[in-house]
Amino acid sequence: MGFEFEMDSPQSERRAEQPERRRPSFYDTSMSRSGGLDLIPGKWPSPEWTGYTDEVLARTPSFPGEMPEEQIRAVLWTSAIQNAFESGGYANEIPGFRMASYGFLDPETEENAFGVIAYVAPSLHGPIRGEFQWMTVDGESFPVVVRPAEWKLHAPSIHPSLGTSTCWGESRRPSLKGKPAIVTAKHVVGSTTPVGSSVSMTSGSGTLLDLAPEGIDAALVRVSKSHWPVSRNPLMCPQFVAQWTDVDVHSPAGLFSTKVTEVSSGRGTLDSSVPLRIFLANAGQGGDSGALVVDSNGNGIGLYTGEVTTPANLQEGFCQHLGQVEKTMAVDLFL
Repeated sequence: MGFEFEMDSPQSERRAEQPERRRPSFYDTSMSRSGGLDLIPGKWPSPEWTGYTDEVLARTPSFPGEMPEEQIRAVLWTSAIQNAFESGGYANEIPGFRMASYGFLDPETEENAFGVIAYVAPSLHGPIRGEFQWMTVDGESFPVVVRPAEWKLHAPSIHPSLGTSTCWGESRRPSLKGKPAIVTAKHVVGSTTPVGSSVSMTSGSGTLLDLAPEGIDAALVRVSKSHWPVSRNPLMCPQFVAQWTDVDVHSPAGLFSTKVTEVSSGRGTLDSSVPLRIFLANAGQGGDSGALVVDSNGNGIGLYTGEVTTPANLQEGFCQHLGQVEKTMAVDLFL
């Protein structure tokens, strides 16, 4: 058995029948016993290790003022570790390699450390336990842990009325400008649903206006102008998201707070060729797909999409990087 990634997009009957459960708490997770940011080296990595990220930071002068110093270190070390992992060919040595993320390992079943999580295809030989190696980056050692994973990204033909709206959105594409819309998860409306299709909403119906590029889980649904708020506040989305950032998930059942544990890339690129995933210490529940994830400053971090469960029963949530949605769909986001 490997991980099971389950998209949180339920049937309406199930949502109605389920009793409301206690909202998850970060302190209920094994990750609450992690050393957190103290596990990251106290120095900044050398520019030759961070590479492209330094160029991105040079074009983002406001970045240093947006995060505490320890989170800036997390971003820079993430980039350095990612560069070392990719240039060192580590993935070529791992059978069944699927993808890598960078962040905090599970302190109970893996190692109380900051490093690389290499997701692999599940094996008939059972879960891999404790299989990891160490790599040296700028004089510091980081583990590469192997996690078997079975991805179950469900995309059923259900409607946003059973999912969650992330925020308001207005496309910058010339043919779509001026059309009021909401942003939600692509798998909620179905990734193969034709643009222009009618979409059931909790109030009336909408029209599928646009779909994010392959691998990016977001969609834009046009709604009636009568639902469009008179005043809207722009939703800012940071390019860089650091591990251990405190975030709030605005789910239909109520807000819950947790932390970012892993990111799938630390280079700051929002290009559609590299879908960005952000992992959370807590998972949501059925119907949370599309829920807005914000940091303590109210910035849009992600669009919640699903849950991952390990053989050791570590449960995490994961979301689509919201800044990547904004860029690749050419959409302005509002609250």
